[in-house]
Amino acid sequence: MSNSKFPFRRLPNDLCSKVLKTMGHHEIIAYSFSSNKSLSLVQSLGLPLKKVRIKMEERPRIYLHFRPISVLFKLRMDGIVGGMTSLYQIPSDVDVTVQTIDNSRMFRRVTNSTTFTWSNQEKSIGEWIRYLCSIFRCASYEARFDLFNTRFDLQSLRNTFPKLRRIAIDCFDVEPSEEDIQSFQNISRALLPHAENVELFLEGNISIQHIGMANLKQLEIEYPRNPNFDDLLTWNVERFITDTEHFSFRDLNRFFKLWTKGSNPRLKYLAVDGEALEDWNVLLKGLKAEKVGKRKKYTIQNCVGIRARIRIRNDIDTFVTVKFIVLK
Repeated sequence: MSNSKFPFRRLPNDLCSKVLKTMGHHEIIAYSFSSNKSLSLVQSLGLPLKKVRIKMEERPRIYLHFRPISVLFKLRMDGIVGGMTSLYQIPSDVDVTVQTIDNSRMFRRVTNSTTFTWSNQEKSIGEWIRYLCSIFRCASYEARFDLFNTRFDLQSLRNTFPKLRRIAIDCFDVEPSEEDIQSFQNISRALLPHAENVELFLEGNISIQHIGMANLKQLEIEYPRNPNFDDLLTWNVERFITDTEHFSFRDLNRFFKLWTKGSNPRLKYLAVDGEALEDWNVLLKGLKAEKVGKRKKYTIQNCVGIRARIRIRNDIDTFVTVKFIVLK
């Protein structure tokens, strides 16, 4: 019996393409590393990829969602104290996990999972991200950044990431360092122009005014301090969601009054969760709100005749949810 290997790479491109389409996604990616010609051939196939999710944490992760197959790349930082600190670092090796996901039920369920260990291909973290994002024809890119111990400079961010549809930034320090604030500003400056949705978890005092003024479909902020609704008057987002420790009905009432006078015409949805500092009736003072039904639902109207619905729920002690929805 001959031990010679099948000369796959010597096949004509049309035959090679047909063989590639029968292979698993992780096998296609592995083949692309074999030469520049192989990479070009894989890219020419234009294989669809539903979504790419990138998690920039101590040990970066890159998720490729093909449905129902997902391929996860865990960039291991063995021997590097504190994990990833920049996009220029080279991982020790890469764990590649292929999963079959069952989405037919309420909760996603992994029905099959296999993990391989690949070499680092002598590529940095940034090069891994660029490479994996270049292979397939993807509909959506999103990334989450953890500012703990990691420094993101403006140029490496611009050179590394594709046009992200969704961005999330986490900063859990109550007193963020100057480096954290600089990284936050670099991420937003480099990646915000193409983003549609932004999610922020900020425990410290970091200015977000420039983010609110971007043309976003949705801005979601989770932080424990009292939100300043006056900032919303200059923001340019369609949907704003915040989950906070406490907020003021008086401040929210002032915002709604200014909305009735024509302020913030782009806002279509507002949701606030937290502990209210006053009685809920303060929220409706001076708004000429019309009650709808038996629950705490009210309609208000602005100076050009646009109507909006205000819903108030306070089923659990003083914890309140207020939703503001512009009606079509």
